[in-house]
Amino acid sequence: MVVGIVAEYNPFHNGHKLQIEYAKKVLHASHVVVAMSGPFTQRGEIACFDKYVRAHAALLSGADIVLEIPTIFATASAKEYASAAVQLLASTGIVDTLLFSAEYDDADLFKSSAKLLVTLENNGQLDKEINTYMQSGCTFAAARSKALEKHLPTALISNPNSILGIEYCRYIEKNNINMDVAVLKRQNNDYRDDNLTGEISSATSIRNNMSSTGEIKAVPENCLDIYKEATYMDADDVSQLLHFKLITEQDFERYLDCTGDLADRIRNNVNNFVSFTQFCQLLKTKNITYTRISRVLCHILLNITSADFEEAKANGYISYLRMLGFSKYGVTLLGDIKKKASLQLITSPTEDIHPCDIFASDIYRIICTNKKKEVIPNEYTRKFNLTNI
Repeated sequence: MVVGIVAEYNPFHNGHKLQIEYAKKVLHASHVVVAMSGPFTQRGEIACFDKYVRAHAALLSGADIVLEIPTIFATASAKEYASAAVQLLASTGIVDTLLFSAEYDDADLFKSSAKLLVTLENNGQLDKEINTYMQSGCTFAAARSKALEKHLPTALISNPNSILGIEYCRYIEKNNINMDVAVLKRQNNDYRDDNLTGEISSATSIRNNMSSTGEIKAVPENCLDIYKEATYMDADDVSQLLHFKLITEQDFERYLDCTGDLADRIRNNVNNFVSFTQFCQLLKTKNITYTRISRVLCHILLNITSADFEEAKANGYISYLRMLGFSKYGVTLLGDIKKKASLQLITSPTEDIHPCDIFASDIYRIICTNKKKEVIPNEYTRKFNLTNI
């Protein structure tokens, strides 16, 4: 059995290590393949550590291969993020089971709920209900949430982990992907916890602690050295570049997820910009969430337009398999992937890489260079690390 995991590892912590151990010790997986976000996350924020650092931490802790989710989808809504991630794992030709963590570990409930969701989509009922809610003033996200509440168990649509789980299963069901599903119940903490809760703590609390104290806790011991050597990124580190972008153009509507109303709010408030997080709070309204704004500002910063998104989606979400790293056990899978994968496996950038992925990495490198005060290789000059872990 080869288990696939979708992750951001922002940063990789003890809860993530527990998930990989569950895959190997309980599910008896021979290997674990990870689909991981790159320089920016689904929340629309810059990742706390470089993607290669986060991949390295995962490999040190039991992952065998780490592949990058394209930036266009890594920073998209839950539905599109989940769809792209599952398609990436399916495209390897070797992943037969998807493992994710959620507050409820009833895999059958997730699968049956996803099957119902696909039926509602196929017969048009879900779209009809969403349109009804939108006509009453709801945003698309809020309207879809209200429509889902009518048909799916509240427990499965009340938090991001379960919502992602439903979306993983929905994509598998809708596209008849030959992939089973396993669910690990989240341990000891809530994704919303702002403060450390012990050895198993949320990524949010770990980042908050790093920002306030400079210390990194609740992560595997064998990852501490690489974290200490890496440059930590805070959400507000993008502020100057974003501010410059916002005052040098006006056509914000063309960017992914940016409505006319939000574009107007950006234009009307740009002179009050202080920082990324402050501006998100300033733009937030009853109908526009902080996370939605954060993603839109990320798309503006990275030049991700609605046209880019639609084109990438029409091309099947994934156009290549971008390798970020592999372990000495992962080496044994490379031959199988090359034989069975439906897409090319690449270890360094070529003309096939989407320009958005290169640009996002360049933005990350620019910010990191400014903080570290030294030259950092770009995607084309950076040597792929072939050291076995």
